[in-house]
Amino acid sequence: MVCVSNNNNLFLIHQLALESLSTTYQSFPHLSTSITLFQFGFCVLLPLTISTCTGGDAIKSFPRTFRQIWIYIKLSAIVYGATACATMSLGYDGVTYVTKVVFKSAKLIPTMIVGVLLDRRASRVGQKYTAYEYASAVLLCIGAIGFCISPSDLKGGDEENKEDATEDLKLGNHWIGISLLATSVVCDALVPNIQQQLMKGTAVRKVRPQSLSSSKDSDVEDTDDEIEKEMKNLLDTDDLHAANQKQRETTKGVSSQALLVNTNSIGFTLLVLSTILVNRSFLSIISQLVTHPHFLIMHVSVGMGLGTAVLAYTELIRRSGPAVAVAVATLRKVVTILLSYIIFPKPMTGVHAISAGLVISGLGLSYYGRGKK
Repeated sequence: MVCVSNNNNLFLIHQLALESLSTTYQSFPHLSTSITLFQFGFCVLLPLTISTCTGGDAIKSFPRTFRQIWIYIKLSAIVYGATACATMSLGYDGVTYVTKVVFKSAKLIPTMIVGVLLDRRASRVGQKYTAYEYASAVLLCIGAIGFCISPSDLKGGDEENKEDATEDLKLGNHWIGISLLATSVVCDALVPNIQQQLMKGTAVRKVRPQSLSSSKDSDVEDTDDEIEKEMKNLLDTDDLHAANQKQRETTKGVSSQALLVNTNSIGFTLLVLSTILVNRSFLSIISQLVTHPHFLIMHVSVGMGLGTAVLAYTELIRRSGPAVAVAVATLRKVVTILLSYIIFPKPMTGVHAISAGLVISGLGLSYYGRGKK
């Protein structure tokens, strides 16, 4: 419950600070780069500081070989793919913001399916979901989609825009955009499941030591040969035990702090290098931070808010599983929209009322399903 509360509250702080920066310093040409720099930076610095102060494993489990680093490079690429594919899809005909919302709001179901498939592939006893849980996820996703679509989106624009859209629509480009969105959702489903595997560790197939009795042959006539076989089996058993112990050490899971440090260090390093060598915005960003205290405070708020929220979200994945974490994120989106309607009054439509009913029904069905287990 603490992880859920921190996740929701700090994402709200992050969004408020982000909005303040976007409205106050929109003329600064490197604003998006500076925000991204602080977001990645605090997703490394915050968990590293917490782990160091509490005697955690962030420094000890930092990858030191290329094989270890390669795991986190692949995870970082999947995280990037989830965002990049969704953004690129908007550039194709027939893919609108509403289409993106529909796909992104329904990622809870792929997350559950991917989790089951990954567990089966690893020959591991994993999470099994009941029909109640799948039905609850469907209701929750449909309700979130209804909340995220505004009344203006439902109108679909005037007739002139509709005609232009019909003329410009190209089937090939349309399906490329849909494919990118689908890829983005698959990446979204893979990320928390892979994170859970890294935090819990992968399953180790235990090698059964060769039985000492197997060396006894009833037809053995020479006692010396029998003793030699016994000694060989004892040595083999020790070797197998040592090999198994080494394998268990290499597959031991990491903490949520170590996972964030290992994953975001790659993106943060590449981002710093790009600001120095590619677009050469590093000095301009530093100058803006030094000369404008409010600019610095808002960036720190953005970084702290996101870093703490992501840490709480990752810990929620470790404790409760990917499906619960994604469901909480979906509910957070619904609550955020509800608060926006309350704080900044806007007309509620029938779609929103139906969506609220679906969300409540989904939550009720989930609790009912747990009672049936």
